Amino acid sequence: MTPPQHGAYGTDHDIVDYILGITYEIWEERGVDLIHQYYSDDCVIWGLDGITRGAGAVVDATRATLESFPDRRLLGENVIWSGSREAGYYTSHRLLSVATNEGDSVYGPATGRSIRMTNIADCVIEDGVITREWLVRDNGVLVEQLGADPLHAAGTLADRLNGPAGLEYRKWLEEEHRRLAAVAPPQTGTGKPLEDPQAFAWRVLSASWRGDRADFDSCYAPYVYMHRSPQRQYSGRDAVFAYYRGLDEMLDAPNFSVDHVASQPFSNNGMDIAVRWTAAGQHVRHYGNVAPTGKAVFILGATHWRCIDGRIASEVTVFDDLAVLSQLL
Repeated sequence: MTPPQHGAYGTDHDIVDYILGITYEIWEERGVDLIHQYYSDDCVIWGLDGITRGAGAVVDATRATLESFPDRRLLGENVIWSGSREAGYYTSHRLLSVATNEGDSVYGPATGRSIRMTNIADCVIEDGVITREWLVRDNGVLVEQLGADPLHAAGTLADRLNGPAGLEYRKWLEEEHRRLAAVAPPQTGTGKPLEDPQAFAWRVLSASWRGDRADFDSCYAPYVYMHRSPQRQYSGRDAVFAYYRGLDEMLDAPNFSVDHVASQPFSNNGMDIAVRWTAAGQHVRHYGNVAPTGKAVFILGATHWRCIDGRIASEVTVFDDLAVLSQLL
């Protein structure tokens, strides 16, 4: 009989060491059953492709992923955090997922193709255990790299989320649409990253989603580099502004909210900021190959900024394009 696994990380470890360490144990060392140690029995994971409850369900989802991508690795790029051991931690963990599709998946038969995608997992850790998580990954990029038809894959996801298994998910989206409709972005003035990261986050999202070019330019360095995925990069302030204008116009001036901000100093005059945000609007312009439908669209997103001398020098923004597409079908 195989003895139960026991992970090396607990409440006494540095929080960044904890997050990087348990990810390595679970994925690189294939300690999947360690999820029962590191996730609570009543944990909840929110994602734009569904809601997962309980450590057992997380184990099942992890094993299913490994059946499709048996060599999958999750390579840590940054952990931005807030909180304390006594009050609990909030971490925003950015990873590069590298894998080969050697088994059948929900997107079709095995292709043998290699994939690269960026994930951001925001976690609440209490007494060394993850109790809540918001998992943001761009499954649209995954589908593209597998050579699958995005519309077919989005339709399959829509069928699942519109069925009995998606009842909780649909209620969550309805609640989020109502919540966002009531959000009034605060007046942030000249909120700066080193002085007030929360105010700065509201300021940047307001400038981005409302097209305030003057304030946008004051928040972003001219040389800013934006990473949407390993396949989609934007260089320079003009390109990043144009990207957000496209999203804003596609959703007809959506409602939006800054839902959590964590920050850590970087170098002498810099700050790393992690923002979990949500946006909701009406689909009024083409999204990929889908013509305007007028349907309500909800986006769960995560962004990491590296700020230098009061402006954003680099940005990583992730949300699930495929799940957004599924809402239009």
